[in-house]
Amino acid sequence: MNSWERVVKAMEISTPDRVPLYEMHIPPVIASRILGKPADSILIHNPDVVYSLMLENSLDVDSINKHMSRELLLLHRITGIDWIRVVSAYTAKPKTLKKLGKHMWMINGRRYKWTGGTLWDMDEPANYDPGELIEICRSSTIEVNPKIFDILRYLVKEVKGEFFLSFDADGSWGPIVSNPNLLKHVLIWAYKRPEAVEALIDSNTKYALEVGKWAIDEGADAIQMCVDYGHKLGPWLSPEMFRRFVKPALKKQCDAFKRRGAFAVLHSDGNIASILSDVVDAGINAYQGIDVTAGMSLKWVKQNYGDRICLVGNVDPRVLEFGRWEDVVAEVERCIREGGDRGYVLSASANVSINTNAENFLLMVDYAKKRGVYI
Repeated sequence: MNSWERVVKAMEISTPDRVPLYEMHIPPVIASRILGKPADSILIHNPDVVYSLMLENSLDVDSINKHMSRELLLLHRITGIDWIRVVSAYTAKPKTLKKLGKHMWMINGRRYKWTGGTLWDMDEPANYDPGELIEICRSSTIEVNPKIFDILRYLVKEVKGEFFLSFDADGSWGPIVSNPNLLKHVLIWAYKRPEAVEALIDSNTKYALEVGKWAIDEGADAIQMCVDYGHKLGPWLSPEMFRRFVKPALKKQCDAFKRRGAFAVLHSDGNIASILSDVVDAGINAYQGIDVTAGMSLKWVKQNYGDRICLVGNVDPRVLEFGRWEDVVAEVERCIREGGDRGYVLSASANVSINTNAENFLLMVDYAKKRGVYI
């Protein structure tokens, strides 16, 4: 089997020739070890370097996107990781761009900080007016910049049917949890201004549906919905609130993406055990993450939902970062045993975006390829 066939088998809850492999975010420090070049020359998941190239060398976005495409493909060819999470392409050089300090940027008049594998908006409003937000959401039009698919187009042309390709799109919760101050307001509005929560999720979902359907038409095999429905202590919303506000949007996305011919993959950090039955019922094909650091058990999820969805995870990133050789081997053994030979893809739980131990990461990948042979 090739990589695409291997992942599709797992998505269909069938048995591939060996355990498929995925990693949603290979950080620059680990990528540099794989590619054999300095971390400050890696462009994938490294906006510091990208913006520096734009600022100092006036490098155009088409050149940047082409370089990122090749880099992403090379990472997967060298490691043998079967599933490529295709990143959004850069659409334009910012009108104003200035470096403020280490990992700090002024982009089009707003301050951003690159930390923990995410570019955070440091000028996010401290307060949101629910009435104003409702008006904005209800009056806004959906506009998708087609250039965000440039990297996807390159990879579809090069390796469609060889590697499994996914693209990100979610409007059910991801855009909310990505903005901490907005999240605080939404958690209050769920009780005090529910119409604001409904308007926000509806607007976000309409955009996600357009992005997802466009990506599928461009050749994506799956749409990954990065949602982070929970934290270490449980879900952000009670099961009742989740069913009211989020589940309908999630179902709408799953239905649309599957009708278009793609798989619907949910990525979520946090302990979401209490809402997982609703998540599965909404129609996901696969659940990536299974956050071991938040207490999620691959064995429990497999026993309860493994006949309905593909599971993707749950190697402990703490073991990958700090463990000995034998610890990594034991962790891979556990995941292959608990995930089983049907409907399972091995990856870190939930990702290694802040990890630096390239040797342990590569050990996980290489050992899984040798140990996880089914046929």
